[in-house]
This record gives sequence, structure tokens and C-alpha cells, in this order.
Amino acid sequence: MTTFTIGDRGLPAQIAAEIGRRIALGELKPGEILPKESEMLGNLRVSRTTLREALKILSTKGFIEAKPRLGTRVRAPEHWNTLDPVVLSWHEGADDQQQLAEELFEIRLAIEPMAAGLAARRGSADELERIRAAYARMTEDHATVSAAIEADIDFHLEIIQAAHNRFLLPVSAVIRTALTISIPRTLRTFGGLQHSLKMHEAIVEAIEARNAATAETAAETLLNATYQRNFLSAQP
Repeated sequence: MTTFTIGDRGLPAQIAAEIGRRIALGELKPGEILPKESEMLGNLRVSRTTLREALKILSTKGFIEAKPRLGTRVRAPEHWNTLDPVVLSWHEGADDQQQLAEELFEIRLAIEPMAAGLAARRGSADELERIRAAYARMTEDHATVSAAIEADIDFHLEIIQAAHNRFLLPVSAVIRTALTISIPRTLRTFGGLQHSLKMHEAIVEAIEARNAATAETAAETLLNATYQRNFLSAQP
């Protein structure tokens, strides 16, 4: 029988994260039945309300479903809300980190060129100034690697903000996660942001010129070059 343990605070989010990670990492398989409520309460040493709140989190994210007389069952990955940043965090430590990083980058390839084109068409003057300012921060000497990463992330998220598409905004959290994974890989390979600054600047200039097609092409050029360096060049 599956058992669970949790930290001494026993918050619903902690419990959900513990079970969610075990499901994401394959320790709990699709179709497997979770222990009965009484057993889980004994293992976790939390209130019934806390446990039910944790299970509600998992249910909302598509990880489990409860059926009368059958118990609470683990759902297959196609039901998971994989674009949820919390769900993405549960994949930390998975064996397929390379594949996960590549799949996240593919989301960038699908979304960011379109966002750049939309920013060129719809971005306000103030938003275009913020994009230019974000690029300027990328060109600075950064005291830490994390500062360089944040500067790069801010640049890309400012463009998504300027796209003025309400359905893109929730995806920005996924883009942040993808960038958080891919940028350190690029920095390790090339020792900084210098190699890509001209490509970033080309995106800025196209957006400022209100040339949507050129902005999309410039974003595609940057992303394809980064994809090639981070993933395709590593393949045998």
C-alpha cells in the first residue's frame, strides 16, 4: 500500500506538491488508487480539512479523480494541467529533464514570434520603451548569473505583455519556466549574453518600426539559433 510523509507544517500545498511530484515522476502510476482517507490522515498527521484541500488542488490540476466506491485514482498525463507553473515545478528531478527542456523550448518557438509581431502592431509607446529598456539591461555587465538570466527573461516577457492578447498572458509563466531552464544552458555554452545581443536588438528595432513581419522573423531567427545550440547540436 502506498504511504506518504510530509513536513511538520502540513499545509495543503505541501501535501499536494509531495503527492504531485510522486505522480509526475512516475512513482505513482496512472490508475493507481491512493490510500483511504483514514490511512492518509494517519500518515500525514493533518486535519481532514487540510487533506481534502490538498486533494482538491491535485484534482483541479488534473492529477487525480475521486469516484464513489472506487476511491481516488491517479489520472494519466494527458489530463494534467501541464501549463500550470506549479505542475511544472513538480517535474523537477525527473529523469527526462533534457526532453522536458526541449518541449518547453518548443512552446517558445510556437508563441514568441507571434507575440513579437503582435507587439509591433499593438504595443503602446510606453511598452515599446520598456522593451528597449529591458534590452539595455541585457547589455550591461551583470554581477551574477541570476541577474543576467532575469534581464533576459524580462525582455521576452515585456514583449508578451505588449502583444495585448489575453490568452498569451497566462502562458507567460510557462515561457518564464522555459527561459529559466534554457538561458543557463546558453550561458554555460557561450559564457554570457553577448553572442545573442544583436539578434535581440533586431527584434527591438522591428517592433519599434511597427514591422510585424520583420519582428516575427527576427524572433524566429533568435529562437532557431538558440534551439540549434542548446538541443540539436547535442544530439548524436
